[in-house]
Amino acid sequence: MVDRFKRLAPLSGVVMVAVTVLALALGTSPDVKDSAARVVQWYHNHHTAAIAQSYLFTYAGALAVLFFTSVAGYLRRCGAQVLAMTTVIGGGIMAAGFMLGAGLSYTLTDHTTALSPGAAQALNYLQDDAFGFMLFAGLLVANVSMGAAMLRTKSYPMPLGVITVVVGVAAGTGFLSWPAFLASGLLTLVIAGYTYIYLGRPAEIVLPAEIPAARTSEETAPRSRARTKA
Repeated sequence: MVDRFKRLAPLSGVVMVAVTVLALALGTSPDVKDSAARVVQWYHNHHTAAIAQSYLFTYAGALAVLFFTSVAGYLRRCGAQVLAMTTVIGGGIMAAGFMLGAGLSYTLTDHTTALSPGAAQALNYLQDDAFGFMLFAGLLVANVSMGAAMLRTKSYPMPLGVITVVVGVAAGTGFLSWPAFLASGLLTLVIAGYTYIYLGRPAEIVLPAEIPAARTSEETAPRSRARTKA
């Protein structure tokens, strides 16, 4: 049961992408340049969609943790100890960004009438900027670590490792952060598929320390017998 869960865990990336696409399809929140009255009016008019979007982004954050942890587990097994750990950390930061944005959006939607225009505008600033910075920072750390581990261990196709690093670096540039986030969706589907396939392969049992010992014992035995006869 545990082995089956480990193999299926990378497919959480596929679900994460689907949930994120669905959340984005429900609409975008007001821009930071919009007036306070516009912010209050938008959240009042889009109450149901904004609540659903908050829950979907929360689920996406939880799935991000599961996905990056599962990939990191495979990379750790391939020998990338430190990079696997930073992959998990990056995934955690990305998940925190998802959940922070979801929490602020839910607050704006659930208590719109109780908020003053100034408070609503301040929360909208945080929802837009803090959410984005944490999301892109997590994507940067997770993808660069994951891509570097792929290249170092050669556990995935080399082009996939290069693309993963490039997408991660682009996420940290600012002006390419949003395109990198969108590209990471397709990239996640590919990585999830490869990891699922690789985890289905039988583990190779290698005992390098025992093989020389066995040969030594086999080689020394005839020699000792020869010396005894002499």
